[in-house]
Amino acid sequence: MSAVGIARVHGRRRVRRAIAALRRDRRGVAAVEFALILPLMLLMYLGSTEIVQGLMASRKLSIVARALSDLVAQQPADSPLTDTQLNDIFAAATSIMSPFSTTALKMTVSSVEFVNKPSPATGLNAKPRWTAIRNGGTPRACAILTPVTDATGNAPDTMPTGLYALGSVIVADVKYTYTPLFGGQFLAWSSTASSITMSRTLYMRPRAQSIVSYSGTANTTCAAY
Repeated sequence: MSAVGIARVHGRRRVRRAIAALRRDRRGVAAVEFALILPLMLLMYLGSTEIVQGLMASRKLSIVARALSDLVAQQPADSPLTDTQLNDIFAAATSIMSPFSTTALKMTVSSVEFVNKPSPATGLNAKPRWTAIRNGGTPRACAILTPVTDATGNAPDTMPTGLYALGSVIVADVKYTYTPLFGGQFLAWSSTASSITMSRTLYMRPRAQSIVSYSGTANTTCAAY
């Protein structure tokens, strides 16, 4: 065999040995695998964090609605609710949302009276006596509310039929716009699509009086039925 042929044989052997050595070489495999799964791990971590934060905000919003209606419903007998007391109640309910921002927290509290009227199927009519809002909440109009089934979604102009009974009920309507920390404008196409609107409505019967009267002037007072 000529020198050229021998060189070619040795060259092919060196290539085969190099390929075999490369196949056996496992250095850097862990780094490559980690680089491949890192995006998925980060996505799962951030996603689970956002789910927990969203659930916390939802739970706090439910507590805000309960506190708002419950504190007003505890108004003592023969003691009209004043602007000062109502402002303190709104402030106490707002503090529950901490550490979440309260800029997007909208609150409405109303006293709805049930009056004996034989014409409706419920035998009663429901109408707000007064309504107060904070931070852009939606007031309940001074008009007869539409009775709806208990399973129907809550609205400012409706009242579930299961609540109809002589007397009154304190209604708290709260709404909160939650913007995820990681899934907001950073990941979404627009700020509108990146936020989640949560709402709660809670009803509470007055403790010490049939109808909680309101003596303030800064909010809406409806005429008697």
